[in-house]
Amino acid sequence: YDMTKVVEEIVDDGEYLEVHERWARNIICALARMDGHAVGIVANQPQVLAGVLDIEASEKAARFVQMCDAFNIPIITLLDVPGFLPGVDQEHGGIIRHGAKLLYAYCNATVPRISL
Repeated sequence: YDMTKVVEEIVDDGEYLEVHERWARNIICALARMDGHAVGIVANQPQVLAGVLDIEASEKAARFVQMCDAFNIPIITLLDVPGFLPGVDQEHGGIIRHGAKLLYAYCNATVPRISL
């Protein structure tokens, strides 16, 4: 399914601004409004690589979470992820390190966070 349709259903007027939409398309990072309040949305995109987390997706999401935290924007996370992308290329590229950056960004964030 297309996670963008889910995002459109939950945000005000079905409108949102996707950040870096052409990079790491297996994860959606977007700014939107819910009940008039600004929120950051992080969502796996099952249509691309089944929504797995690879190096690029982990980096994209970690930076987005840090940006939301810096600007005091609450984070909504929509999860449908089978895990990290396996493979020699990912392992040599440092998938564990990049995945840990994402985990650290979430743990370090001081803004409200909700995961669905």
